[in-house]
Amino acid sequence: MKPIAEGLWQIPLAPKESVNAYVLGDVVVDAGYKASGKKLVKALEGRAISAHTLTHAHPDHVGGSKRVVDAPGVPFWAPAGDAAAIEAGRSVVGQSRIRPLVAATNRFDPVPIARTLSEGDDVAGFRVVDVPGHSPGHIAFWRESDRVLVLGDVFFNMLLPRLKPGLRDPLTFVTPDIAQNHASQRKLADLEPAIACFGHGPVLHDAAPKLRAYVNARS
Repeated sequence: MKPIAEGLWQIPLAPKESVNAYVLGDVVVDAGYKASGKKLVKALEGRAISAHTLTHAHPDHVGGSKRVVDAPGVPFWAPAGDAAAIEAGRSVVGQSRIRPLVAATNRFDPVPIARTLSEGDDVAGFRVVDVPGHSPGHIAFWRESDRVLVLGDVFFNMLLPRLKPGLRDPLTFVTPDIAQNHASQRKLADLEPAIACFGHGPVLHDAAPKLRAYVNARS
């Protein structure tokens, strides 16, 4: 578990920070693949955890969630726009020629939902920001006092599967609305974060000009 800022820790769940979970105060955000659940629960041993939530309902973020919720017996908070997918155990995927294959493998264990989260809700001192596109209900977590952002997969900070760091768009074949995700990228860049934490890739410091340059390069 790696400290990032006050009350924020990163838990890498795969080599070179290619899949990450985070702890915001006493709330666990994301859980990696199903196989990551055991590793995440072990990393959380000895910590008082009050809840578990997600940035979005894709199997590399919600796959380990049932184990995380069951182990300490904590409530699960779901992004409101992804709640139906979480209860069904199947996420919404993008349009591509391999859509049937992606849809068939894009499943996970359903998790009972105790609360749904949407724009403006507070989670351990972070404000929920709605950033749909990569999933219908994708959310990010923003703390304005020190300009820290946990953004899930709105941006990648790694080229997968080569594990090469650098800002990227999320994978198109699992992004149902690419244009909407681009709008969400601009929304987050407009926050001018000092620190950006990604679902895939290392934490980015002095993030504001880098996110802004990435977004503007597409204009």
